[in-house]
Amino acid sequence: MHTPEAWYVYNPEIGMRRLELPKGEDAESVLREIKGRPLEECSTPAYQIENLIVESQSNRDNNKATFAQFRKVKQLYLSCNWESLECELLDGLDDLEGLYVPNGNELKRIEIGFFANKPALKRLVVNNARLQLEVGLFKGMPNLKELDLGHNHLERFPLGLLGDLPDLEKLVLAHNNIASLPAKCFYGLPFLKELDLSFNQLKDWNEEAFSYVNSLNHLDISNNKLRQLKPSSFKKLNSLLTLNLDSNSLENLEKDTFIGLPRLDCLGVNNNKLKTITPSTFDHLKVLKVLLLEHNEISSIGQNVFTNLATLQVFRSDNNNIGNLKKNSFNGFSRLTSLHLNKINLDTLEDDWCVGLHSLTELNLNENKLTRLPRCAFHAIPKLNEIHLSGNLIDTVDPLAFYSVYRLKHLDLSRNRLKQPPAQVDNLHTVTTLNLSNNHIAALGRRSFASFRELRDLDLSNNLVEFIDPEAFTANEQLQSLDLSYNHLKTIERWVHSLDLTDLNLGYNAISNVEEVVSLKRLKSIRVEGNCISPTVVAVLSKKDDVIEIES
Repeated sequence: MHTPEAWYVYNPEIGMRRLELPKGEDAESVLREIKGRPLEECSTPAYQIENLIVESQSNRDNNKATFAQFRKVKQLYLSCNWESLECELLDGLDDLEGLYVPNGNELKRIEIGFFANKPALKRLVVNNARLQLEVGLFKGMPNLKELDLGHNHLERFPLGLLGDLPDLEKLVLAHNNIASLPAKCFYGLPFLKELDLSFNQLKDWNEEAFSYVNSLNHLDISNNKLRQLKPSSFKKLNSLLTLNLDSNSLENLEKDTFIGLPRLDCLGVNNNKLKTITPSTFDHLKVLKVLLLEHNEISSIGQNVFTNLATLQVFRSDNNNIGNLKKNSFNGFSRLTSLHLNKINLDTLEDDWCVGLHSLTELNLNENKLTRLPRCAFHAIPKLNEIHLSGNLIDTVDPLAFYSVYRLKHLDLSRNRLKQPPAQVDNLHTVTTLNLSNNHIAALGRRSFASFRELRDLDLSNNLVEFIDPEAFTANEQLQSLDLSYNHLKTIERWVHSLDLTDLNLGYNAISNVEEVVSLKRLKSIRVEGNCISPTVVAVLSKKDDVIEIES
């Protein structure tokens, strides 16, 4: 829905009022709930109004006379407690472009002929009703582009229902109770580009339902009850770009399941019951860029499964039970830039596990069971920009763990078991953001972060730090933000003099005096809550002109 400057609210019992829509606010969201919105009195003639909301709780208003005065209306929003919409109700509204009935809780029937003579109508939304759809209902809207029938308790989809909508481009049937699709039920929709069948009761997939639907680009059949897909299930949809199969009950994918999808670039099969990925499953998806297999029961990834996915850029397989990654598991991922393997019970990074990932820039291995980062752990991923290893059991980082990694900017080692920072590790001089929070670090020795010469943001919160060497940060001249909250610090000593921070968090330690931070000329924000600092010291800091935020 476009965002007009104003809508007019008409209630036959109250009269006309004006509703101003805030700039930038989505009009449809506002109109779904206008209670409590300020309404102004207005004197605009009815025949000039183009954007109209009709409110009524009385069936007496369900007649042609209610709408007859609004001849120029283009966008009509019905907030009415009516059980039916009768034929001829909107006669004369020849300029109508959008009709919205989003909360038709009492609506059970729309009479055939209701949409007669509506050649300008482009969008129709009827939600939250209990409709019984009949063939012929949509006759009279030959130029309709978008039809939204979501949340209507629909159980069947009659053959021929959409035959009077030859220009339809988007169809939403989400959140209904549709259990099956008859053959050719979408016949006569040559321009249909987007179809949403999510949150229904589909148990079997009928490929014949999509005969002659040659333009479909986006198909969402997530949150149904599909258990299997036969070979060539989507062969009639050769224009498809995105396919969402999330949250079904699929246990396996046949090697020929995706034949006939030469243009598919995004495939989602999250939240299913997949146990294995067999070779050749995705071989026919020659231009696939995004593959999502999260929250399944996958226990292994066989060698060369992804050999023919040379165009893939994003792969996510979080929350599976893979356990280990074998050599050549990702052989063929020559263009992959983002890899998510969070929470897959991974306990070891075996030699050459990452061969084939030479274009990868983002790696996520959070919530696994890794205990160490071995020598050359990422040697085949020279372009890595960020690595996320939060929530593992890592207590050791080999000095050559990041061998051949030359572009790393973000390193997350939070929620591990490190007892000291990775001080003598090669190839970390480009890192600008380092997260070591929630580890077991008790002390920061001399030049603890010598490996991180370009470090700007450092998070050491929730550790056991009680001692910081005066020269701990002498190699970190570019450090701007330092978080030492929730540690065991009692004093702030000379280590702070080597820094030029803008943000410092010392919250929840055992500190009684922070006057040393006065030497930080660029400091803009300091947090000291949860300490034993006297109001006098806080007052001294408050007088420092360039400190603009103090939380105590």
